[in-house]
Amino acid sequence: MKKLFFAAVCMIAITTTKAQKSDLKFQGGINVGIPAHNLGGTSLGLGLDLLAHYSLSPQAAITGDVGYTALFGKNGATTTNLIPIRAGLRFYPSDNFFVAGKIGAGFISNSGSSVTTTAYSFGIGYKIDTKLELGASYDGYSKDGTVGLINLRLGYFFN
Repeated sequence: MKKLFFAAVCMIAITTTKAQKSDLKFQGGINVGIPAHNLGGTSLGLGLDLLAHYSLSPQAAITGDVGYTALFGKNGATTTNLIPIRAGLRFYPSDNFFVAGKIGAGFISNSGSSVTTTAYSFGIGYKIDTKLELGASYDGYSKDGTVGLINLRLGYFFN
């Protein structure tokens, strides 16, 4: 948990030092996750995240995110907790459509045990307007095997 707190503080510190630039935006998101790979004991995931988006040009941006997703267990099984901290790139082939990829650290906990993994994500999205966007992605967590889920996400830019 100390690693998560330290990484989140570092990410916020790095992004807020450049907050005076209009190219930096922050977004909050909610997601619904559907288990896709090696998550047979779970049924559905619900999560929240915070994303920093720094525009390099109208066609490209650097992103950083931190989030939390709870994957609810089937038949009384315990909840699995996923916490990713990732950096990535977004490419905008058109004004409203984007493709994205992210990589970083992921923390998985269940029943008191915890493991640190490589967390990655790739997906697509659509900007509904200047504040709202919809996205779909595959989120994976790898360490001596992989677990993954399909995420559907609604994001809202604060600025």
